[in-house]
Amino acid sequence: MQHTTIVLPTARAIRHAQLLHDTQTLFLPNYITMGDFISKLTLVDGFVSVDEDTRTLLLLEASNFANFQKLQIERNFFTFTKNSSYIFKFFSELSAEMYDIENLAGADIYGEYEEHIEILYELYTRYKALCMKKKVLDTIFLPEIYTFNESYVKTHKKITIHIDGYLTNFEYALLEEAKNYCELELVFVASRFNKKLQERFEALSFELDTRYTISLNTMIILQSEKVVKNTKIVCESFSESLLQVAFVKEKIYEFIDQGYEPEKIAVVLPNETMAEHLRCFDIKNNLNFAMGESFTNASIYTAILAATKVIDEKSQESFARLNRIGDAIFMQLSPIYKQKVSETNILEILEGFSELIELKSEKKIYEKELYAFKKLADIMQDMSVKSLLNIFLSRLASESFDDVRGGKITVMWVLETRSVAFDGVIIVAFDDKHVPKRSDKDMFLNSQVRRAASLPTSKDRENLQKHYYEMLINSAKEVVISFVKSEQSGASRFLKQLGIKEDNRYDEKEYAALLFEHKKNKQKEDDEIVLPYSFEGITLSNSRLKTFLECKRKYFYRYIKSLKNHEIPKDMPQEHEIGTAVHNALKNLYLKKNRYDDVGELRADLHKELDNVRGESELDRYLIALQKRKLDDFCEREIEHFQDGWEVIHCEEPFEVEFCGMQLYGQIDRVDKKENAIRVYDYKTGSYTLYNKNNFTEATDFQLEFYYLLTSSLGNVECAFYDLKDNEIVFESFMQEKLGVLRSHIEDLKKIEEVNFTLCEDTKQCRYCEYALMCGREQ
Repeated sequence: MQHTTIVLPTARAIRHAQLLHDTQTLFLPNYITMGDFISKLTLVDGFVSVDEDTRTLLLLEASNFANFQKLQIERNFFTFTKNSSYIFKFFSELSAEMYDIENLAGADIYGEYEEHIEILYELYTRYKALCMKKKVLDTIFLPEIYTFNESYVKTHKKITIHIDGYLTNFEYALLEEAKNYCELELVFVASRFNKKLQERFEALSFELDTRYTISLNTMIILQSEKVVKNTKIVCESFSESLLQVAFVKEKIYEFIDQGYEPEKIAVVLPNETMAEHLRCFDIKNNLNFAMGESFTNASIYTAILAATKVIDEKSQESFARLNRIGDAIFMQLSPIYKQKVSETNILEILEGFSELIELKSEKKIYEKELYAFKKLADIMQDMSVKSLLNIFLSRLASESFDDVRGGKITVMWVLETRSVAFDGVIIVAFDDKHVPKRSDKDMFLNSQVRRAASLPTSKDRENLQKHYYEMLINSAKEVVISFVKSEQSGASRFLKQLGIKEDNRYDEKEYAALLFEHKKNKQKEDDEIVLPYSFEGITLSNSRLKTFLECKRKYFYRYIKSLKNHEIPKDMPQEHEIGTAVHNALKNLYLKKNRYDDVGELRADLHKELDNVRGESELDRYLIALQKRKLDDFCEREIEHFQDGWEVIHCEEPFEVEFCGMQLYGQIDRVDKKENAIRVYDYKTGSYTLYNKNNFTEATDFQLEFYYLLTSSLGNVECAFYDLKDNEIVFESFMQEKLGVLRSHIEDLKKIEEVNFTLCEDTKQCRYCEYALMCGREQ
């Protein structure tokens, strides 16, 4: 006979309790989780446990009656699998409270749910009949068909059960039977949030914030101990959720600096999003994630998802993702994606994808899910391959890897903290929308009907979560809490109930600096790059000269190292892309016809060319439509220009010329001619630099001066910016003066034998520079 058995809520609580005995020489008590304990108390002969897929298929079969459609849940397998969980949660709740669904109509005093209750009752009855016929056990029927396992209980002299939350009616009924065969004790803390548990023992009187041990056999209090309220609590708010990651890192450092062991520090999260943020910034693998890592990060998942997104969307982003991952899966799925399952060998194809998986842990999960998925093959024959893949990806997304990184500080959900005490606790995202978490179990009944039927209400479930948080906080030596304060978010109202006030000790910039503390590039900002260098033999463009004059380090990366910026393809057109489209449209327009006499004809041809260079997205269409309207005045000006005797002779033409012993190069947007007069235009759809008498000596942009020199042989040249945005022509006011400055710069370039490629002094230029990160100048 086992002398002492201790029942705890979770396996983590058991591991925690066993560690407390490590330094003792006494015999360890027998530990068991509450779930395992309840399962050992119940026997059901002749049945096999139902798996989730069989469960869903049987419920789908049971739903095949006329009135079911009034629940607004479609019966096609794709939709039904997503909604069946709500039905099972509802049935499970009724089962746990041992409440006969047939009695619900009596609790619905105003008849608000009468029709729904009748439908759910019929569904329940039909589903139960199918399970009984097939001899498969769904735990929702356990209270009706179990046999109490008295032989198991008789092997125990005393059983102590730690209740950190709530006892369902079924659990309590089992304990009432168990007390007939052994000593049965319950240990729990009476708080303002677990009064439903206290109400089970009406004969006893409880004081709040007290830990009690009671005997179920004699219904007396065996022991009571006052719970000391934790006062070492700090609460800080942030304007951005991501800054809480820095908060976590800083508090972990402080806890360890105070002497807390890493294993006794916990980070408690409300949702998976924050877990992903922590993973990204846990560079040194200090954390271990109790919830594991989502299978959505697995290579096979991302590869299948990438393939389906390209077939569905055909966007730039989707194609870029596919190019990065590879198109092996896409090539197999694309031809059959819109076909019915019955017309393809999709399951064989999915099985073949297993060969592409390298990690054993990933392969094991994939093959397990695929094996279970094959059981659904018969019911999916009329479904499209697209729908099948959607369901399969959804199933994979619900899986997770074990965290094997070996971090000593545990990240967990609040449910995993039950009956576990930590030295240092960090709770993040303590926002009103996250704490307490709202339940989706009230889908079919409102709180009024639930109260009438003595079923847990949403308020009861929220109080249960509050109880977990209060127990966690009071059992720790020190607690820090954070939340987001913004127009969309605020502190949980639960903080006021706990008497916790916001106390921001640090400036957000300090946390941001900690979070985004970057390693300097190998080439540090203050390191020099000094190399022998000569401009002899180099063909000089305006952009090359401008780069050298503004930032020699940028010149080094672009023209010596030939490092090019990598732009991720986007479906949303960028400003420079619209400008390029307009340039190309004007080029194509005047290559076909060098002058116009009719504004209507010019406008129609220009609109046609703009349509030809337009992107496929709706935003592209909208932006080009805007350009069409903006260029209407341009067309009017052009007709006046042509009537004055001008015609276009060059568009996007490359030119070269020697100047001061150096070869200059440029591609000119447009050159017009009128007798011996030449006018050179540089189209501008955005901003451009104009110099005046006070600053032309500091000029770094010599675009029009280059155009002037490149076309001087054509005739009497004028150069101007053609401002398409404001429909005005802006001539260079200081052409001769700037030519003198350009001459001076070129003379200097010719003398260069060695260059110190220093960083620019004006850091404003670094804001949009593609090399800012390499220089340590990123903002």
